[in-house]
Amino acid sequence: MRPIGGGVDIGSIPQRVRSLQRLPQIVGVLFKYGFGDLASRVGIDSVVHRLKSHVFKDVDPRFESMRTEVRIRLALEELGPTFVKLGQVMATRPDLIPMSLCDELRHLQDEVAPFDVQGIRAHVEAELGRPIDELFAEFQDEPLAAASIAQVHRARLRDGREVVLKIQRPNLDRLLESDLALLHWLAQVAAERLPEMRRYDPVGLVAEFKKSLLREIDFEIEAYHIRRFARCFADDPNIYVPEVIDECTTSKILCEEFIRGTPLSDPALREKDIDFEAIAKIGLRNIVEQALVHGFFHGDPHPGNIFVLEGNRLCFIDYGMMGVLDRERIDELLTFLVAILTRDLDKMVRLFYKLELIDEHVDVRGLRRDVDDLIARFETVELAKLDVGRFLQQVIDVVISHDVKVPSDLLMVGKALATIEGVGRDLYPELNALQEVRPFVLKVYLSRLADPAYHSRAPRRAFDELVYLLETGPRDLRIGLRKLRDGEIRTKLEVSDFPASIRSQAQAVNRLALAVLTGSLVLSSAYLFKGTSLTPWIGDFPLNEFLGALGLALAIVYGGVLLVGFLRSGAF
Repeated sequence: MRPIGGGVDIGSIPQRVRSLQRLPQIVGVLFKYGFGDLASRVGIDSVVHRLKSHVFKDVDPRFESMRTEVRIRLALEELGPTFVKLGQVMATRPDLIPMSLCDELRHLQDEVAPFDVQGIRAHVEAELGRPIDELFAEFQDEPLAAASIAQVHRARLRDGREVVLKIQRPNLDRLLESDLALLHWLAQVAAERLPEMRRYDPVGLVAEFKKSLLREIDFEIEAYHIRRFARCFADDPNIYVPEVIDECTTSKILCEEFIRGTPLSDPALREKDIDFEAIAKIGLRNIVEQALVHGFFHGDPHPGNIFVLEGNRLCFIDYGMMGVLDRERIDELLTFLVAILTRDLDKMVRLFYKLELIDEHVDVRGLRRDVDDLIARFETVELAKLDVGRFLQQVIDVVISHDVKVPSDLLMVGKALATIEGVGRDLYPELNALQEVRPFVLKVYLSRLADPAYHSRAPRRAFDELVYLLETGPRDLRIGLRKLRDGEIRTKLEVSDFPASIRSQAQAVNRLALAVLTGSLVLSSAYLFKGTSLTPWIGDFPLNEFLGALGLALAIVYGGVLLVGFLRSGAF
C-alpha cells in the first residue's frame, strides 16, 4: 500500500494496533505537549489522519513555557501505565538520554482513580478460586492506594493476621499487549526514519523493556523477590521484611503482611520520636550492602517505598523492580568504586578494557583527564556536604560522554544509591555519605581480595575453556575440512549502510553517464556547426546547423541538471 503524504504505510501497522483508538490518543498527546514535529518526522500524524480523520491542535498554551523534560514527563503520565513504566526504566539509563531528563523522569507520578470497587470482591474470588469469606475474616472494599498497574486493599485473615492485597487491574495484560505492540512498531518506524536513533537500537530497547515489564506485573515473581530479600537480611536487626501469604498469592494478586509503620514520604514523620540520623545512615549502608554483598538490590527506593518501624527499623515495600548482580559484576562494580574513591584512574581504564567497553576510537587520555578533573573539583567540597550520588552520577556522565558503554545494571545501582542518599539528606541534612560508604566499600573490596575463590576464578575459567577447546577442536576441524573439500565454504560479507552505498553509487554512475552524454553533444554540435551546409534546409538554417543547435540546447539542459545535482549534494 502506498504511503500517505510521505508518512508511513498503513499496511505496515499491526492489525491489533490499527483496531484500537490508541494510536490517535498517542499522537494527540504528542501534539498537546508540543511534540507534533516528532509525530510528523516519524510519519504517524498522516496515518492517524487517514485512520481516524482526526485533526490535532497545536501545543496547549499552558505547556509552552515548560521545560522539555517536564513536558515529556507529563506526556508519559497522561499516556498511562505502559508509558509510565517506560519512563521509569529510561530514568535508569543516562547512557541513552540526558541526565536532566533522567532526573525529571524519576518524578513520574503513578496515581490513578481506583477501578470498580463494587466488583472487587468478585474479581478476587475469581482469581483465588475461593469465596472471600472463607479466606478473610475482614476485607475492605475501599483501596488504601491505587496505581496504574494495581491497587492495594487491607484485609484480615481467619487467624487474625492483618494483611494487604495488591490486586492487578482487570484486563491489564490486554492493554499492555496492545501498547507494547504499538511501541514495537513505533521503534521500527523510528529506526527507519530517524537516523540519529539507530545507534540506540530502539527495537532492542523495546524488547528489553517488554521483558522487564512482564516480569514486574507477575506478582509471583515479586513474592519470590520478597522471600529472597528476607533471606538476605534475616540476621539484620535494622531491616524488616514483610511476610508473603502464599495461599492468597497468585500471578495477579499479592498478599503480604500489613506493615504498621510510617512511610518516609509522610509529612507527619517529623512529629514522631525517630532518630533521623540513624535512619539515614541505615538506609544508605543497607543499599550499598544490598548491591555489593548480596547482589540483589531494591531498584526504586524512593520515600514512599520505605517505612520506619518502631526501634528505628526500616522496611522496604514494592519489590517489583529489583536489580540483580552476579559475583563478577559485583567485583567489577567494586573495582570501579575503589578506583574512583582512591583516584586510581589507571585501574578504572584497565577495567574498561577488560570489559571491552572501550575500543580504539575512545580518547583514553581525554577520558582519564576529564574524570581526574571532576574528582579534583569535588575534592574541594567539604566531606559532610559531598553529594556522593551526584558525584558518581557525574563520573558516569563523563565516562558515557567518551562513548564508553556502561552496563545498564551498574547504572541502576547508581540510580538507587543517588535516590537513597537524597532521601537520607532530606531526613538528616548533615549526613556525610562518603564517610558512611567509603569504609564499607573498601572493607568489602579487601575481603574479596582475601578470598581465594576471587583469585582462582579467572584461571579456572581459562582452564575450562581450554578443556572445551580440546574437546570440540578436532570435531570442528573435521567439519571445516569436509566443507572445504566439498566446496561448501561460504564467506559472509556485511557492508554497513549497504542500501545507502548502492544509491550513492547509482547516482555517481548516472551523473557520469549524463556528463559523457553532455560532452558528446557539445563535440557533435561543434562538428556540425563547422561542417559543410547540408540540404535540405529547415527554414533559414541548413540541416547541420539545426542539428548542432538542437544538440547544444540539450547539452545546456543536461549540464544544468548536473550542476543542480552537484550543488544539492555538496560534492565538488
